[in-house]
Amino acid sequence: MGTNEESSEVDMRSAYTKGEREYLEAMVIKNKPDILLAEIEEDEPESKLLSRCTEFLRKNNYKYFHDYSKKKNEAGILDLYIFLPKKRLVVMELKKPKTGRLSDKQKEWVSYLLYHGYEVYPDVRSYKKFIEVIYGR
Repeated sequence: MGTNEESSEVDMRSAYTKGEREYLEAMVIKNKPDILLAEIEEDEPESKLLSRCTEFLRKNNYKYFHDYSKKKNEAGILDLYIFLPKKRLVVMELKKPKTGRLSDKQKEWVSYLLYHGYEVYPDVRSYKKFIEVIYGR
C-alpha cells in the first residue's frame, strides 16, 4: 500500500499522471498514419479541413465544440473549441490555405481570448498544423 501511494505522489508532481502519459503516448502511436496523411493534403477547402479535424477528434474521444448554427449565434465565434487533457482548452479558426482571412468580429474574439489567457490559433490552414497544435509540436 505504501508503494502505491509513493508512486502516485511522484506521478502527481509530474506534468501528467502516469495514466495520462500512457494515454497520450498511445494516441500518438495510434495516429502516426494521420500525421503522415497530414503532409499529403496541404491545399484543401476549409469545409474538408473541418471534416478531417472533427473526424480526428471524434475518433480519439476528444470533446470539442463547433458552432454549426452560425446564423443564430454571435458573429465571430471561432471554428473549434477543443478540450484536451490537463485542462487544456485550444481554440482554432480554420482558414483556406491561400485566401482565408479573419473577419473583424473574429479578430475581436481572438484578442479577447488571448487577453484572458486562452490558447488560440487563429490561422490553422492545414491538417498538419492542426495535428501539430493538438500534440503541442
